[in-house]
Amino acid sequence: MIKYGASTSSSLIILLTLALTLSAAGFSLDTSGYIGIDEIRPDMEAYCLSVFSGTEIEKFGLKILSVVRGAKPGQDMILVLGTDKRFQHSSAVHGCSGSSVFIDGRLAGALAAGWDGSLDALYLVRPIKDMLEVGSVEPSISANDMRASGFDFSQPLNLESYYQQSVGELQNQHQDSRMLLPLSSSLPGQVLQEHDYALKGMGFLPVAASGLLPSRSFEEVGDYERGSVLSLVFCGGDISLAATGTVTEVVGDQVYGFGHQYKGQGAIDLPMATGVIHTVVASRKSSFKLSSPGPVSGTLCFDQASGVRGTIGQMPKTLPLRIEVDRYNDPKSRIYDCYLAVDQSVTPMILQVVLDGAANMQGPMPLEHTIRYSGQVTLPGGESIVIDNTSSDRQTSEMGRDFYSAVSLLMNNPFEEVNIHSVDVKMIMEPVNKTASVWAVDVNRTDVYPGQTLTASVTLRSYRLEEQSVTISLEIPKTLAPGNYKVKILGADDYQSFVSKMAPQKFRAVDLNSLKTALNTLLGCRRDRLYAVMETPASGVVIRQHELGQLPGTKTLLMQDSKRLQPLEAYKAWVENHIGMDMIVQGSAEIEITVKQ
Repeated sequence: MIKYGASTSSSLIILLTLALTLSAAGFSLDTSGYIGIDEIRPDMEAYCLSVFSGTEIEKFGLKILSVVRGAKPGQDMILVLGTDKRFQHSSAVHGCSGSSVFIDGRLAGALAAGWDGSLDALYLVRPIKDMLEVGSVEPSISANDMRASGFDFSQPLNLESYYQQSVGELQNQHQDSRMLLPLSSSLPGQVLQEHDYALKGMGFLPVAASGLLPSRSFEEVGDYERGSVLSLVFCGGDISLAATGTVTEVVGDQVYGFGHQYKGQGAIDLPMATGVIHTVVASRKSSFKLSSPGPVSGTLCFDQASGVRGTIGQMPKTLPLRIEVDRYNDPKSRIYDCYLAVDQSVTPMILQVVLDGAANMQGPMPLEHTIRYSGQVTLPGGESIVIDNTSSDRQTSEMGRDFYSAVSLLMNNPFEEVNIHSVDVKMIMEPVNKTASVWAVDVNRTDVYPGQTLTASVTLRSYRLEEQSVTISLEIPKTLAPGNYKVKILGADDYQSFVSKMAPQKFRAVDLNSLKTALNTLLGCRRDRLYAVMETPASGVVIRQHELGQLPGTKTLLMQDSKRLQPLEAYKAWVENHIGMDMIVQGSAEIEITVKQ
């Protein structure tokens, strides 16, 4: 078998490079090495090169059934039938995308699509001429310059709304007929299942391979060559998460593969590796290759409709990730040092999946549980978005949402490009429910004077525990005018809603700095606190992010002139206090008090 890449002779490299140049210029292929689609006829015999076990590249018989003109506008494809017994047993196999197809000893293209559940091993083949054009024209906009979040930044930031919208868009991305790339992982299977819709929307077929490692050393994963394993590594290090396809062609240090787009974004910068196939899992529903990637040894640089193209030896940008897990049923703390691929739409979801996996490595969490999590998203220059909170009986959904949203908003913001330096996460898990609801409130007085302190006794009810009472105080401002006021006792969710309504400017992003401020404000609202608030009279206005409180009435009227272009909002004021709790407080209560002269 002829090998290409570092071992290829210089004359062959020149020949293939010339063929690529001619192809990009619209000329015919060099027919000594390639066969064009116009030469292909039904009933011709063919074969493809692929790996079904280990790193051994093997031949698999094919039969040409038809040349499908206009399979998509401007795109022709070749329909083939797998005649090899292994193909017949497994039908179309996810992970064969990119397998080199030969007719009359010449490279015709790559397996690019198939049909799950088909009784026959049917594939569509991407013509080699189309694949060699990948990367021949530099995209005018690279993937990392695209701002397609679609989120309305003019409204106050809400992490739950952003998360739901962003994940919903991921779930709907994969709408064409290309074969999903099997996404093999060392994470627990139930974690991948929980994110099945999002991962499939991203173009992946999640494959659980927890604890399964290559049967040989990484030094033996092989070179890039026609038919070898081509891995797209999304998480490496102590946790593995990688998509599997096949190399179609190698020209010098350039690798062509998949036969279809990853996302079709144009220029990309993603980790590339060879790999090992442990086995092919045959299924009536979806057959797939179970694999592990080797060490990253190159970068996928182009992603277009006809395939992907990478450069051997060029190292990609990655995002360091450190996870520390202290779990009730594990005698020692676990530390996972990893790195993530950097992609605006994919990295946040991969981060969430990996965090979920790290939390569940020692088995699923019990129904009653609490997670205390903390960490930071570090930006260049040492600046950080700090995350420190508690979640109970919500699995990892709240932790995942916080880290997903922080990373996604930074990477997809419409203001400036942000290169995240690193992400650090620590989680402590206990097998107890630590939620409580506000049940009743009593105050020491309902008639107060300015400058006095109001004390509230709050009764809390917890799951299967006795009621408990806590006290929280609120200082009445010395300058407060007489009248009736409402004191609210709030859990964290209600407190955040109150502040968002009273001061939306604190959660509105108009530039990168205000986005970072809004994120830190939102993420700093702890769930293990009880809050007391009271709205107070205020005059003044808010101009974008700038608060001009306690303005004289005449100045306020002047600034509200309809001829002013700057948007104005009424300034609202309140007083507040909070106490730390060993539980998450939910619900609210309201008491009316009278401030006397």
